[in-house]
Amino acid sequence: MDLDLSEFVALFVEEAREHLSALEGELLSIDIAAPGAEALNAVFRAAHSIKGGAATFGLNDVIGLAHVMESLLDQMRRGERPLNQQAVDVLLQAADVLRDQIDATQGGAAVDADRVAAMHAQLTALQAGD
Repeated sequence: MDLDLSEFVALFVEEAREHLSALEGELLSIDIAAPGAEALNAVFRAAHSIKGGAATFGLNDVIGLAHVMESLLDQMRRGERPLNQQAVDVLLQAADVLRDQIDATQGGAAVDADRVAAMHAQLTALQAGD
């Protein structure tokens, strides 16, 4: 008996979209001068949840981008990297790319690999302090 995963993938997509909405809402309302620990934790948890859900289905591209977002956010919540407007802007752009990747899992559309790679590079540069 073959297991039809389409229903589970649809559930992942729905939950991932909810996490992305929460992530974006937190980033748009966060006080950059004095970000609260709970706000940074909420953004981190959203990225972490998306990564975990993607891992369930072996969605390596989604895992990769969510992981680098998660790593950057972890540095910020531990106080190792400051939160600034540039970081918020890049994280919001990364959320858009993640949304495209997640939508593609359900619709089968191709995702612009160059856009994903560029976003990954931007997040990695921020993480490195560049």
